[in-house]
Formats: sequence, C-alpha cells, structure tokens
Amino acid sequence: MNPSGSTRLNYIDFARGIGIILVILAHISYLSEAGRIFIVSFHMPLFFIISGLLIYLKKEETRDMGTLVRAKARRMMLPYYLYSLAGILIYIVYYLLTGRDGGLPTIISDIVQTLTLYGFSVMWFLPAIFGAELLFILLLKKKKIPAVITVILAAAAMILNIYLEKANAIHGTETVFSVFHLIAVMLLRIPICASFVAAGYYISKLWDRPATLGPGLFGRLTLPADIFIGVDLLGLAAVISSLNGVTDLHFLIFNNVLFYYIAALSGSFGLILLCKAFEGAAALPPLRLLSYFGKNSLIIMVTHLNFYVLLCAEIGGFHFTKYLPEGNLKHCIFMLLVLLFTLCGEIVLIELINRGKKLFLKRTSR
Repeated sequence: MNPSGSTRLNYIDFARGIGIILVILAHISYLSEAGRIFIVSFHMPLFFIISGLLIYLKKEETRDMGTLVRAKARRMMLPYYLYSLAGILIYIVYYLLTGRDGGLPTIISDIVQTLTLYGFSVMWFLPAIFGAELLFILLLKKKKIPAVITVILAAAAMILNIYLEKANAIHGTETVFSVFHLIAVMLLRIPICASFVAAGYYISKLWDRPATLGPGLFGRLTLPADIFIGVDLLGLAAVISSLNGVTDLHFLIFNNVLFYYIAALSGSFGLILLCKAFEGAAALPPLRLLSYFGKNSLIIMVTHLNFYVLLCAEIGGFHFTKYLPEGNLKHCIFMLLVLLFTLCGEIVLIELINRGKKLFLKRTSR
C-alpha cells in the first residue's frame, strides 16, 4: 500500500510513464543511433515485466481461468481490433490526402497483419501481452516448475525463429509463406514475452519477502539502495546494449541472446527501482503528470504512430528549429519539441477517448 492509503502502486505508473516516453523517443526519426540502441534494448520488455509484477500483486493465478481470459480479452484484444480498424481508416484518409506510403497494398497488408494477430505497426504489442500473460498464468496454475518451463519455451522459440528467418529468406516472396510467417512470428513472440512476464512475477515475489521481516530492518536503506542499484543496472544496460547493437522484440531481432536478456532485464529493473525510490513523492506535479501518462500508456502506445500524432509533432519540430544553426543544440531542441508536441497531442486524445468510453458505458448501462 502506498503512503496515501491507496492500494495503487505509484511506481508502476511512473515506470509505465517513462516507458511510453521511451517508446515515443525510439520512434522519432532523428534519434541518435546510440540513443536508439539503449532505449530499444529494454523499453518493450519493461511493459511485460510490469505485467508480471501486477500478476503477482493481484494474485491472478488464483482466479478462474475463464474469467481471466474474458477480462484480458476485453482489456487487450478488444482495443486491438478497434484501434487497428481506426488506424486503417485514418491511413486511408491520409493516403487520399497525400498519396503517400503505398495505398491499396499497404491497406491489404495492414488488414492481413491484423487478422493474423501479427499486428501492424505498434499493434503487435497487444496480442503478444495477451498471450504471454495467459501462458504464464496457465503455467502457474499447473504448478509444475513454471519458471523452468517458461525459460525452455522461450529458448525453443528463439531457436525456431532462427530457422523461420532462414526459410523466410528463401520463400519470403511467396504469398502463402508470407501469411504463415506472420502467424509463426506472432506465436513465437508469446513464450519469449512470457519470459519477461515471469521475470517480473518472480522479482516481485522476491521483493515481497523483506516486508515480512519488519520494516525497521529495511526502511532506512530502501530509498538509497533503490537509487544506487537502479542507476547501476541502467549503466549495465547501456554498456551491454552498445555491445549488442540494435535489437527489436517486435521483429524478434536479438543479436546475442545473452546480451539481449542482460540489457533488457537490467534496464527494466533499473528503471523500476528508480521509480520505486520516488513512490512517496507521487504528489509532486511532474510525477503526477508522469503517472497520468503511465495510466494511459496503452492509448499512447496505439495512437502515437497510427494516428499520426508523432508525424505532426515532427513537422512542428522542424518548423520551430529551421532557423537554428546546425549542431547538437538544434538536435536536442528538436527532440524535446517533438516529444513535447507528441505528449500534448496525446493528452487531447486521452481525454477524448476516456470521455467517450465513459459516455458509452453510461448510455449502455441504462
């Protein structure tokens, strides 16, 4: 329980908020290569790890499986189809206005990727987290060394992915194989993502143990320890990711798998620990805003690219920096402006979508 008496853990919202900001930064066209390598090494695993933390905290493995499936389908798969449809319709309007980015072939590709649950653009995240959470919860319910089985399944998926990509290099231009490839990648993502869900679950379980020994033993050390260890872990992620190069959970690109997991886990847990250190300062305006973005991270995730919010922000960034002299200062100002414009646009979308949901629920409940 947090200091305000609420059962909501602020640090999880902080971590989600920073995570979604990192997602936006990673998608800005002019981010430096070193920055992109560091961010993508852990920004998506972070969300799966947070899911594992929440599964433990909510004791979801004790709930009825059918009820869980229905609840998670409403929370993840219903938005997947609705936002995918909205993204396709917005692209059609965009194409009719600009004539850019492919036209009918792009529309057909987006529809196929949606129906196969591969997910076009950022939409891949929703089927992946839906499947990963359910797979891990199912293993927990079986109570047969779920951690070991999750690792084995993830390793098998990694190996199968190597053979799949070799086959794709040969048969990738064939229509039937292309559809098969989409489905196969979607399925392989699930156990790999489940390994991060498992990591979050077991670290949350580990963190829970000192609390049973009495706060007097740990309370004075918690905050400085969280900051010190968090910074060290993020530093480790920066070093290891620079050695491993660009990775992408979306496309199952890992390079050195050991390096990938070290960077993903250390970066994610480092960020979570830093956020945990500021749990008691949730009332500060910057952290309240960060929490707001964290609570609405799903909306930001699925709209910042597919609703062209980021594209508009980049156009705005170019406009306001075009008279500045070339150099690092101009680049930094551009990046900050794009991030600011994107977040401002997302606040408008968040409010519109959330109010629309409330209005719809109010009308349907009558």
